[in-house]
Amino acid sequence: MLRRFIRRLMPRSSAAPAASAWPEGLREYMDRKTKPAKDMPLRDVRFVVFDTETTGLDMSKNRLLSIAGVAMHGLDVRLDDTFDIMVQQPDVGGASAAVVHGLISSDLSGGLPEDEAASRFLAFVGDSALVAHHAAFDIRMLNKAIAPYRGAKVWNPAIDTAQLAKRVEVGPMPSNQARGANDKSPYRLDNLVTRYGIEVPERHTAAGDALATALLFQRLLRKAERRGIATLGDLLSR
Repeated sequence: MLRRFIRRLMPRSSAAPAASAWPEGLREYMDRKTKPAKDMPLRDVRFVVFDTETTGLDMSKNRLLSIAGVAMHGLDVRLDDTFDIMVQQPDVGGASAAVVHGLISSDLSGGLPEDEAASRFLAFVGDSALVAHHAAFDIRMLNKAIAPYRGAKVWNPAIDTAQLAKRVEVGPMPSNQARGANDKSPYRLDNLVTRYGIEVPERHTAAGDALATALLFQRLLRKAERRGIATLGDLLSR
């Protein structure tokens, strides 16, 4: 009787949805769960370089606005293998979002719910290696979006281009050598793309930043190979 009484006190909405009720893309992603072999040569790896645009940096309040990714097959950036989706946030928008992200309220109100958007992106990723600038933040945002589905999480190996740049540069890059640097962090994406002469339109959108990061990663991989980093396992090692 006590067990039945406790169950009646528990709100029904607190139960996690059964796997059969998960978004199709998330089920597909979690069913695959096959990581690329660590001994795979870098030029054989499919990477998905991605970026998320969010409402801010506070993880407790932050929400996704958009997700974009561009695949790389080895060192080749594949513009025929891309992903770009808006996230439904009808109460977000206005002048600030338009200035920072190039988004207006109608863009966001026409998007998909966070969990569905993240699920479709992960289905696109499949068993590829993920790449992002300050990757931990973007992966936390994806995990937050699929958190209602107990047991679902991002499981792919991930490469952070900020950390990789520090690793493959001959020496630390002083901030006064970061042409156009606007702060004391030479490994910010803005400063690195300037250093490497990368020009991408529509920066500070998910699609623009994903492409900029992919072009940066391409250059960093060339440096990595010259330093003897030949396999995915080599790249993932610290």
